[in-house]
This record gives sequence, structure tokens and C-alpha cells, in this order.
Amino acid sequence: MTPRRRTVAWLAGAAGVVGLAGTAGWLARRRDDGSLERVRRAGLLRVGYAVEAPYAMLGPGGEVTGESPATAREVAQRLGLPRIEWVQVAFGELIPSLLERRFDLIAAGLFVTPERARRVRFSDPTVRVLPGLLVRRGNPAGVKGYRELAARTDVRVAVLAGSVEQQRLRTLGLPATQTVVVPDAQAGHAALAAAAVEVLALSLPTVRSIAAASPERFQALDDAPPPGGSAAHDADVVAFAFHPDDAALQRAWNAAQSGWVGGAEHLRTVARFGFGPAELASAPHAGEPPRP
Repeated sequence: MTPRRRTVAWLAGAAGVVGLAGTAGWLARRRDDGSLERVRRAGLLRVGYAVEAPYAMLGPGGEVTGESPATAREVAQRLGLPRIEWVQVAFGELIPSLLERRFDLIAAGLFVTPERARRVRFSDPTVRVLPGLLVRRGNPAGVKGYRELAARTDVRVAVLAGSVEQQRLRTLGLPATQTVVVPDAQAGHAALAAAAVEVLALSLPTVRSIAAASPERFQALDDAPPPGGSAAHDADVVAFAFHPDDAALQRAWNAAQSGWVGGAEHLRTVARFGFGPAELASAPHAGEPPRP
């Protein structure tokens, strides 16, 4: 081999080694991106939420409570992160605020969808629930279910901005002119109470919670058929959400909630918010969300 060829071969080999080293370094960083250590050094876990009972709400003393915050507190304790700073935003601002690093995770009854999974990292699920509808007491508009709404021209439906229900009704063909977008559940049932809309579309636990708090004004359509006609097909999976770069924190969170979520103590914790064994037993293992 000539000196020139030896030099070219050496350079190619060196480039290959550098490439392998770079790949190994990238894999190492992916295994431990420092997100868990960052939170532990800070000594404070920042948790974003939007008010939507029974997933997240404010108690009589102003404390943050509900299915997701109560579960988050327990998991954080198990992870050695007892100090939590709660950050309230509008529902539609949850994911944008997470991506802007305003908080470390979302605990707000956020449903897992393919579109959201392309933007954030989801934990393993906590509960699984059916869609629901809220109407005024007596159901004056005669609403029957999700599919029937798309065929009605006399019904206005309130939906949360960026919600699964908004997308679901759009897919079913409900015209945008019949959709009233609201920032949160409180605004939604206020619009319903004022007859600005005939229906509020949210998850079944949420509409049951609103109806139970004001039975003289509202009723939940518990027997409304789900959009696809199958409870197994239409149930929505609830999980915590993390920044897409925080894989280490997400994996540690999954490990901390494993063995507790879905168990007897978890059921006792969330039962006071209206969740029963059926919602816990049907929650599957989510694993790693798809990356872009």
C-alpha cells in the first residue's frame, strides 16, 4: 500500500471511530438526559394543571386536588420529590407552556392522542374513561348522543379549546358554526347555564361531577352512546405529560408509579373523585410514546 493510500485508509478509519464515539455519546445522553437530576437539584417539581373537575380542581382551602394532582403527589413522594409548585393555565395552554419549560410535567387529566404524543412524552396511563355530554336539566334540546349531534342543525355544542372532544365532534362532521370553543370547564357549563349552548362535551367523569354539584340545573347523559358505539373503542386514556427532551424524568416517573397506579391504594385515592375499579382496570400500559 502506498503512503497516500495508507493515509486515506487511516483517515477513513479515524472517521469511523469518531462516528462510533459520537453515536455512543448520543446514546448515553439519550439514556440519561439529566432531566431527573435537574429536578432533584432544584428540590422542586413544577406541575402544570387546568381546572377541570374531577381531574384537577381547587379545594375549599385553595389547595390543588383531583384525580391527577392526587396521583401526582403520591408518585412524586415515591420518587423523592415531595415539594411541588402548582402552575395553573388554561387547558389549551398546557402543552405550549410545558414546551416553554414553565413546568416539568402536566397533571390535568390529559388524554393521550397520536397528535399530542408527537409533541410530548406521556407516562404510563392512570385511568381510562368514556366521553360524556352535559345538558340542562330535563334535556330540553332532546340530545341523544355524540353521533346524533352531527346531524342536528339546531344544537350548539361547547368544547374546550384543543380538547379531544373538539376533535371528535369535528371528525363526526359537526359544523364549526355549531361549535362554541371555551377555555375551561367552568366557562363551558356557564355557557350551558346561560343557554348560549345546548350541550357541553367533556369526559363522562367531568360531566357527572358538574351534574352532581348542580343537579337542579344540569344532568349528565350517562346513557349516551359513545361515538363509535363501543366503550372499548372510544374510551380515552389519561396520563401525565413531560417535555419531549425529558426521557429520564419520564422513565423514573413510570417506575415510581408502577405497582401503585391501578392498585388498591390508588383506587382509594381517586374514589373520592368519582373513579371506580372499571376506570383503573381498563387502563393499559402505554410504554414509550412515538417520537417524531
